[in-house]
Amino acid sequence: MGPEEFIAALRKGSLDAAYFHRGTERFLHQECRQAVRAAVPEESRAWCLTEIEFEAGTLEHELEGALQIPMLGGRCYFLITDANDFKHAGDDDTNALAAYLEKPSPTATLIFSAVEPDRRRKFIQLLEKKATVVEMRPLSVRRAAAWAREFLHGAELQVEAGLAEDIAAKFMPGISSRDPNPQGVNLLWMRTELEKLITAMGEKTRLEPSDLQLIATFQEEHEIGKLLRAIAERQCGDALGFLRALVASRVAETLLLWCIGDLFRQALKSSGQAGYGGGWGRQSNPFATWEIAPVARRRYSQQELLKALTLVHQADLGIKSWWKDSSILLEFLIWQITVAPEKSVRANL
Repeated sequence: MGPEEFIAALRKGSLDAAYFHRGTERFLHQECRQAVRAAVPEESRAWCLTEIEFEAGTLEHELEGALQIPMLGGRCYFLITDANDFKHAGDDDTNALAAYLEKPSPTATLIFSAVEPDRRRKFIQLLEKKATVVEMRPLSVRRAAAWAREFLHGAELQVEAGLAEDIAAKFMPGISSRDPNPQGVNLLWMRTELEKLITAMGEKTRLEPSDLQLIATFQEEHEIGKLLRAIAERQCGDALGFLRALVASRVAETLLLWCIGDLFRQALKSSGQAGYGGGWGRQSNPFATWEIAPVARRRYSQQELLKALTLVHQADLGIKSWWKDSSILLEFLIWQITVAPEKSVRANL
């Protein structure tokens, strides 16, 4: 099952007892969570919507709440997440979940979410076997276009299917960064631009091809490219300046984080590939990640590239779970990547 089918079932009220939302597309995880919240009347959320941060050994107690009859009637939802993808779930948790799923509450729906679960673990195998799995994978252009049409329809803005696909194609990492192996449409980036577009359209109710010039995809690519090049060249001051300008222009911090991570992924991929980023017939673009990645490859050691990806992952968890300003976390990340490693090297000399 995909997220579209899950949301459709949610709106119809025809839900299963348990779901396992599994996959790396965090944007779709969030979309499904928001759809669940929207399905519960605001006055009932205190009783019918429970968000649980999983702790090993406590699941049996949490499931007792799912077996209780809702105070105000209706259906109860339990959103169960774990930053560690349930890798610390023990036998007690597995047994408690198995017992519950044998005789689940008819008035409750459990929703477990994991980004990269270890499928060798019993707890994960139980979820995959007994719960309905919803795959959170990056969307193709066609599926992302369908999502965009529905999003625009919610803002009372109509768009033809072909034009929606043109929009979605603009947000393929492989299109904007010239990556020869695109991984799917960047939905967060697309939604950010569509929100701007909706505001700019004013009273218009139909999107035309001429309106696409309002989408600032390429302008943002250039500005983000300046940030990435400064990071690749270990110019911390310049990078922080570009970051603050991007945040001030309301570019999503999560998009910037994704782009920084992609820079180091491509830098690692470029090792051992002669001529990576070059070649005949390829248009030069100094702001494209595929051209900036070799710069990072030259300025950072293999160990530092791997460490940078670890730091990006830690920042991602922080942005999603901490109370602190996400822009501060991004500034600290850039300092850790560009300055801290060099200081550590000098200290060891």
